[in-house]
Amino acid sequence: MRPSLFMNAAVLIATGAGFVAGQDERVPPGVNQKAVNDAITKGAQWLLKEAAGGETPDYDNQEWRHTEELALYALLHAGADPKQPEVVKLLETLLKRKPEKTYTAAIRAQALLKYDPQLLAEYIKQAAQYLVDNQSQTGYWGYGKEVPLPDASKVTVTPDSGKVYSGPKSGPADVFAGAANARRNTTAIQRTVLKRGGWGQATDNSNTQYALLGLGACMAAGFYPPQDCLDLAEKWLTDQQNDDGGWNYKERGAASYGSMTAGGVSSLCIVLRAKGNAAPKKDIRVVKALKWLGSNLSFDNNPQKGAWHYYWIYSVERAGSVAGTEWFGDRAWFKEGADWLVGQQSADGSWGKEGEGKKVANTAWAILFLRRATRSIVISGPGK
Repeated sequence: MRPSLFMNAAVLIATGAGFVAGQDERVPPGVNQKAVNDAITKGAQWLLKEAAGGETPDYDNQEWRHTEELALYALLHAGADPKQPEVVKLLETLLKRKPEKTYTAAIRAQALLKYDPQLLAEYIKQAAQYLVDNQSQTGYWGYGKEVPLPDASKVTVTPDSGKVYSGPKSGPADVFAGAANARRNTTAIQRTVLKRGGWGQATDNSNTQYALLGLGACMAAGFYPPQDCLDLAEKWLTDQQNDDGGWNYKERGAASYGSMTAGGVSSLCIVLRAKGNAAPKKDIRVVKALKWLGSNLSFDNNPQKGAWHYYWIYSVERAGSVAGTEWFGDRAWFKEGADWLVGQQSADGSWGKEGEGKKVANTAWAILFLRRATRSIVISGPGK
């Protein structure tokens, strides 16, 4: 493994038309932005209604205790005002408890970064420490266990009943430019490298992809994992990549499938960027994975798997955004995915089949894809 450039690296998950470095010269086909914005508005209004109604009983995956983090993250990207009563309610609910699972800790970090990284810095630090201390010694993550965490000062946000959701204010090309550019002022962000407090249990690549996504958000807020965290993660992802370029749920050898391959791409690219690689899509491991995705891309199902459909669709956005490419082979992934999602939205604004559960999560994942949410994360190393 090459020597780490971590402490001197600049990691950019850029806003606007794409990444500064490694940009594909091909111009992707445009989307019907009005139709996309209308779909986001309907989806957000449905989520707001669910949030106002209390718990979300239709989301029944026992590994995710609640959907507050995911719904909050999606609503903020959809353009909801942080002081809308429903949004404040979601924030208050998740701040009442410390991180409990890898998935929710990771999504929490992203949501709090999007909400207000300075106001909620201590809570983001909690999420960062939780993720670091739940990494296994082999480099990947499990569902997570309780670990000692620093306390966070109580934060009070006063809701404004006059704030009414009116839909996204712009398209994915410019929606994040203001906030993200402001966070690029690295002198304004105090950097803290966390010390590892312990080790977690190894389970699967699904937990791993969310853990690294969450750590990306934590680094954007100034909370960096120790060096060995990224080194071990890179080694795990490299060793477990199948010969065809894909990944599966656990160790190499089992058949590659869509969501784990897209998750492997995004995870590896986060690590590579944190180590100074500004154009990770040129890395041979990423090239092989993107080739697999181009050959297998489908939005009708999770390729070679079937289950966890919208979870897969959100993983497509992360893979394309973090790799810095609009293309998987000759497939324009965002255009194809946006057209499919607009056509599949239910009349009430949600996504997913009636009676299958997970509609809150599916709707949030669909919104995050359409808003290209991963491009809002900006991570900069010291001196950059």
